Amino acid sequence: MKPFRHVRLLVLLTAGLVIFAAPSIGGASVNLPWQTGIRAVGNGATIEPAVDLTDGTQTFLITPNHSPFYNGGATPNAPIPPPFNRVNAPLYLVTYPIGSTADATNKFNCYTEGAFDPTGTLPYNCDHAQIPGVKGHDHLVGDPGSKTPDGDYNVQWHVWITLFTPQGIADGASNTRILTLHDLKAAQAAGDVTGFIDSHIYFMCAAVSGAVYRNGTPLSFPPFPTG
Repeated sequence: MKPFRHVRLLVLLTAGLVIFAAPSIGGASVNLPWQTGIRAVGNGATIEPAVDLTDGTQTFLITPNHSPFYNGGATPNAPIPPPFNRVNAPLYLVTYPIGSTADATNKFNCYTEGAFDPTGTLPYNCDHAQIPGVKGHDHLVGDPGSKTPDGDYNVQWHVWITLFTPQGIADGASNTRILTLHDLKAAQAAGDVTGFIDSHIYFMCAAVSGAVYRNGTPLSFPPFPTG
């Protein structure tokens, strides 16, 4: 997924694979240790870890090259173009601040703090959602077959962002990882996490097994220029 800078998307190639493999995706991913970072597979497609928002288990999303992508941030009131105007599912991008220890046991899906580190020593294994002050993030998504009023599965995704509030950082809530939509909403209700911030980003990706992810090549990225 490249919602904030540039895109590495593909979906037609994987649509048939996902439909065929969907019953086994969850089980295969649950048995893997928690993974982190983008991996490259095939003809430029990328895969990254995500979290099933219903039960907090690990899943994986493949973002193929040249599939539809839309960033409406510059014109948020403009009509959403097809195919995203017809149907999409929410992807909740849960960010964690610098200093959070929520990843002490299991790593976040992505780390971006290294994007702002000129020494290149901090982790930076994800080329989207590079937000100053953020250590890393998770992608909370519905898994194939899931259906809730505000979280289901579709290969067309709409990105919603959350940040920990000053209260959530001060009271230590940011040191606990949020792995379900239920817990995310509870943290919002407690004032520890912001409401959902519309990124106006729409893109396409599909669920794949952990085995496909493990066969990919890990990617890393250089820090942003300081000049």
